[in-house]
Amino acid sequence: MVRFLRDLFFNHTERFFLYIGILHFIARMVFQFLIKPPIHGAEDLDIALHLAEGKGFSIYDRGPTTAKGPFYPLFLAFFLWLGGDPANLWPPVIVQHFLLSWMPLLLYQLSNLMLSAQLGRVVGLLFAFHPSFFYYPTVLENTPLFIFLTVLWGIGLYKLRMQFQWGWAVFLGLWLGLAWLEKPVALIPMLIAIARTLRWKEALRLIPFALLVIGAWALRGYLTFGYPTWTKTYAGQHAFIISWHPKLAITPKYAVSAEVTRLIDSLFVLPEKQGGPALEELGRKVLREKGLLLVAERTLLNAVIFWWIPPRYWANESIQFWIVRKLPVILVNLLFFLGALYGFKRYKSFTLYVLTVSALFTGFYAANHVLNIRYRLDVEWLQLYLCGVALLELRNKLKGMPYFRD
Repeated sequence: MVRFLRDLFFNHTERFFLYIGILHFIARMVFQFLIKPPIHGAEDLDIALHLAEGKGFSIYDRGPTTAKGPFYPLFLAFFLWLGGDPANLWPPVIVQHFLLSWMPLLLYQLSNLMLSAQLGRVVGLLFAFHPSFFYYPTVLENTPLFIFLTVLWGIGLYKLRMQFQWGWAVFLGLWLGLAWLEKPVALIPMLIAIARTLRWKEALRLIPFALLVIGAWALRGYLTFGYPTWTKTYAGQHAFIISWHPKLAITPKYAVSAEVTRLIDSLFVLPEKQGGPALEELGRKVLREKGLLLVAERTLLNAVIFWWIPPRYWANESIQFWIVRKLPVILVNLLFFLGALYGFKRYKSFTLYVLTVSALFTGFYAANHVLNIRYRLDVEWLQLYLCGVALLELRNKLKGMPYFRD
């Protein structure tokens, strides 16, 4: 901690981002308490309410669940229990705002370790002025904590490579396991990052801590449902079939019949032990009936939507929504693809990594549904690095300045 504070106050860039973090948090508090945006919550919040009331890790009236990973509902439950008022949701929102206030600093530090300090300064500022990340802590979903801890995890990889410390090893292993339970699609990118950064001896020391988390969750599933649950199993069992429900389908072309809809609705209210396997089997049946061609067509359309705006928001033409999401996604997309072209000249390996991660997240969500903005935000912070590459290259071309000279 002493070394961190010393470096923080004597490195002028980190001191700059310290001030940015303080100003960002103040601006967020003004926004939260003067504008008073509505606080949204869904499955995680319902599980947290059950936990705070001593009813276990359960959802709605269906009993025990694996629809969500354990980390974020436990985070919410702690504040609900601490406050003693289920309707008082501002404490976790404040914590999420606080954590994202320091993302510019963390993004700079990560870039300084793996790429370029100059690029890190640009990426930190891009995040600081990204309105979607400014607003999103008002939503009680795991995205704010996931991206904060994942960036910290990335910094930890480089710290561990420079000098092995058990504190970093424990954190890296535990978050690897928890991230798999929260967002299974993150496992492959995280394993690739480990392989790119650590030596085998160091990497293997992380595995027991990851397996400890995953094994405990799987054991809980075996004792509760009669079979081990290696991730948020119920989410996987129903994700595909529920995306064909008329209420969630992009168009009627991608919706199941009224008979199948009624069957989905009847299974969805059953306890998970009965409803989960039945929904999974029904999903396989729909896959066979729809045919690979139609499924591939829908997946391709979903992939395009993932890079734009989910259909549920298409009718929103308000100035606020244009500022918070539409304009940012247009600018990020343009700079991202331009940065990918330039990135191959400067950081080929890293550019391939970012493109791979983006493709994995796109494919994962496109195979099911892309109804929520937060799905793209899970990976958009990483895409800002290629946006930064594009901006620096454009500056270089306009002003003739040396590229990435610190």
